[in-house]
Amino acid sequence: MSKEKTNKVRTHPFVDKAPVVASILMAVLGLAIAQMGPQIFKAPFSKFSVSFDWIIGLIGLAVSTTLVLLLYKWWFRPDFSGMTAGNLTEGFMLLAPILAYWGISTGYSFIFERGLLSPRMSGHIIESAFTAGVLEELCFRGILVCTLLKVWHKKDAYIKAAIVSAVIFGLIHGINIIGGANPGRTFVQVLDAGFLGLFLAAVFIRCGSVIPVMAAHSLHDIIALALPVDVSENGIITGAVTFSSYLDLILSMCLGLVAIFLLRKSKCEEIRRIWDEKWNAADRPDATMNSKSGGFH
Repeated sequence: MSKEKTNKVRTHPFVDKAPVVASILMAVLGLAIAQMGPQIFKAPFSKFSVSFDWIIGLIGLAVSTTLVLLLYKWWFRPDFSGMTAGNLTEGFMLLAPILAYWGISTGYSFIFERGLLSPRMSGHIIESAFTAGVLEELCFRGILVCTLLKVWHKKDAYIKAAIVSAVIFGLIHGINIIGGANPGRTFVQVLDAGFLGLFLAAVFIRCGSVIPVMAAHSLHDIIALALPVDVSENGIITGAVTFSSYLDLILSMCLGLVAIFLLRKSKCEEIRRIWDEKWNAADRPDATMNSKSGGFH
């Protein structure tokens, strides 16, 4: 009887009936929890001027991110195997197109718009980039896509899940206008982020691990924060729309097309195997052990 209770799978009727709403709410909740880590760890040093506070912030980020991963796995235990395990090699290889994006974008700015480039690097920039990259991928790719695919992976609705993730991710960037961002650049950024999010969602769905997209997003934000002079260390774009803004949008649209290609019909069987494994963990022989140990993959 105890074995039956251990193997019993929780029911989530709200997720099953309204996966889009449920996934958005869980992503927002995960983001709220994960954001507290850096602040909590920095609190004891708030009265002092600490030059390495960004390192403390990154430690807090690692702790809070791990906490959210564990909470998500615990909530869907024992039928979810986790969002960090997967084909890491394939995941990083699938990121090759974004290397071209960075090369063309920074290359154009350096050659034709030198005024936009003023290389700078600081601990705060590194912290801001990794915080945004890790937390946004954890919530808007990891939590949001995983929750959607709990229901949709059986219907091979992978492109649909990627599009929902991309739309939410793009719209979230619209709040930058409240922080003083240029309205025109904010609009372009919303579109740019949406297409970039579509690509990252496709990579995540294909490889099954959120780690490669976290790494790519963090590096993308380091480039975005460290090079342009019209972007603050907090990521607020104050400059007006330039040709390089449109170039970045065109490049991100190309990434969106790559995303559709990555999730093409001929790849559905391969993708289904990955997500069947993630959402049928209760059917595996080690389900009892995993649910007892509370570990995540």
